Amino acid sequence: MTPNFRHLATIFAVTSLVVLAALAAERSSAPQVTVTYLANEGVMIDCSGQKVLIDALFRDSLENYMRHSPEQQERIETGKAPFDGVRLALATHYHLDHWDAGAISRFLNNNPVAVFASTPEATAMLPYGLRERVRVLRPKPGSPAQVGAGAVTAQAFRLGHDHTPNLGYRISICGKTFAHPGDADDSDASFRTLMQAGPVDVAMVPFWWFLNPTAAEFLTQRWNPRQMIALHLATNDGAYAEQLRKKFPQVWVCTKQGEARKF
Repeated sequence: MTPNFRHLATIFAVTSLVVLAALAAERSSAPQVTVTYLANEGVMIDCSGQKVLIDALFRDSLENYMRHSPEQQERIETGKAPFDGVRLALATHYHLDHWDAGAISRFLNNNPVAVFASTPEATAMLPYGLRERVRVLRPKPGSPAQVGAGAVTAQAFRLGHDHTPNLGYRISICGKTFAHPGDADDSDASFRTLMQAGPVDVAMVPFWWFLNPTAAEFLTQRWNPRQMIALHLATNDGAYAEQLRKKFPQVWVCTKQGEARKF
């Protein structure tokens, strides 16, 4: 019997459409992850109530970098909505625009199931009575430290920041991965470490990386996350923000506190 190639082609086309539709439905049904920009490099990641704070527990800040409003500060430290139920809080380093021992201590006292993790230097300045919910992260070169809470896991790796101990994080939540390098130097050493940590869906990096042609090439060509977020613009960095939005229209340039996007 001579095969009916037109009939076979029709079956193949229909089958392909069914498979593609199934894949699209699977993607659309996957939980969305919301990132809320708070200030400086402070963000909250939330997926179906699994919430992570990164560099959000600070108070005074530095120079022209942003501060939380008094109302926002109170909600963050006391666990009021939308910051209720936070299970994991991370700090990349102990500079005051990223970290404050008083804010962290009050947050932990008001959130009895939460865990805080950071460098030995950042955790050493917290009260002894909170030690059971503080994780000291000591990653070695090529060997990330691990921390998790609930359904969220994070890998921590060392990234240079002048002479300040600084951690980068690769966070897994709801099947997606997010990277936050803190104030990491935009150097070859940082690039190598991030490549070793693995690919990510969303990268949240200091805005000045995009202003450095070498770092911008690394972000857009070599590391190439699916989506990117530019953080740490100060209150007087409006010109930089406009420059970035024109040159990198695909990047979310964070200047509006409380703005949130889904990924």
